[in-house]
Amino acid sequence: MSQTTKLITGMGAALVDLFAHVSEAELAALGSPKASMSLVKPARSDEMQKAVHVHESQPGGSIANSIAGIAALGVASGFIGKIGDDALGAVFTDAFTRANVRFPVTPMDALPTGHCLVLVTPDAERTMHTVLGASVTTDTADIDAALLADTGLLFGEGYLWDSPSARAAFLAAANGVRQAGGKVAFSLADGLCVTRHHADFMALLDSHIDILLANEGEITALLGTDEPDAVAEKLAAHHLLAAVTHGAHGVHLYAGTRRAHVPAQNIAADEIVDLTGAGDQFAAGFLAGLHQGKPMEDAAAMGVDAASAVIRHIGPRPPLD
Repeated sequence: MSQTTKLITGMGAALVDLFAHVSEAELAALGSPKASMSLVKPARSDEMQKAVHVHESQPGGSIANSIAGIAALGVASGFIGKIGDDALGAVFTDAFTRANVRFPVTPMDALPTGHCLVLVTPDAERTMHTVLGASVTTDTADIDAALLADTGLLFGEGYLWDSPSARAAFLAAANGVRQAGGKVAFSLADGLCVTRHHADFMALLDSHIDILLANEGEITALLGTDEPDAVAEKLAAHHLLAAVTHGAHGVHLYAGTRRAHVPAQNIAADEIVDLTGAGDQFAAGFLAGLHQGKPMEDAAAMGVDAASAVIRHIGPRPPLD
């Protein structure tokens, strides 16, 4: 099996997203900072769900969303994560089964499947409240040897570092994939996550990863700036490819001394339904393109196309037929 016919396998949180549309006043009454992502206890999530109308549930989790998008683009894919033996776990697994994503998992009894309550305001911005549940218990025992052997590109996220067992599992998987000639991609995930694990993430630039994905806030947390010239200078010494998204200002690409900029699509405000998953689907298109051997500029254009499509409907993934 050549590297291009191997899978793109993600490792991250297995969550189910619960969507509710709220007004600005309702969001304020709940005491939630707009556009934030916070971890909450199950009791707090239950309380908030009673105060809003949850109208839809969809499998989520940033890396899982990207893997679903990669599968939708026709690239073979897999996922490593943990779910509970419950109804939400069945929702998560069923979506991957329907999308032909390989997900060898043994659900656990001790913790429920993680979920994220996504509050969407009229401007399509989302505010997220996450119960991690079983998703933080991933460890090396959850790495399926056959899946890893078939993986040509492993994709992980910064949130794995919040769980010592998940961090160890990712590093073990990354070593295995790279030793077999594959590549490893890593999403910084969140600015606060970068702050918590700054030294580790800087070390990763020279050890375990080949492709770095970040938005402007995350790269600022890592490097102290998002200004393209300064970012290029700071990344030049690291032998990796980095894609830094700047929302409506497009994406900047850095590969040693090479640089490129790919513009965002011009989308009318009334076409934007939900910004959930825009970054996840950029990653999907970008990584799928790279895995298919496309130049970084063409791969980034695929990412922009995927992100532009997902924000036109509710939810963080391409719809299943």
